[in-house]
Amino acid sequence: MWILKGSLLGVLMFAIIFGIRFRKVFLHSIIGPGVIPRMTIHSAMFWIGLIGCVMVGCTIAWYWTPSAWARLR
Repeated sequence: MWILKGSLLGVLMFAIIFGIRFRKVFLHSIIGPGVIPRMTIHSAMFWIGLIGCVMVGCTIAWYWTPSAWARLR
């Protein structure tokens, strides 16, 4: 269960960081369909950031006590 919680936490952290980083690119310009894959799935930094955030999320979920998770419900 901690793997699922950690993965979801990591993907959420990554989505927030990615949104903050590329907010101006997506909002203030017209982007062709080929630009988005180059910025995401074809970029090594995209995958390093995603894997890093998932690892941090799993580490947080592993060390967080069960009572702390119950307080979030």
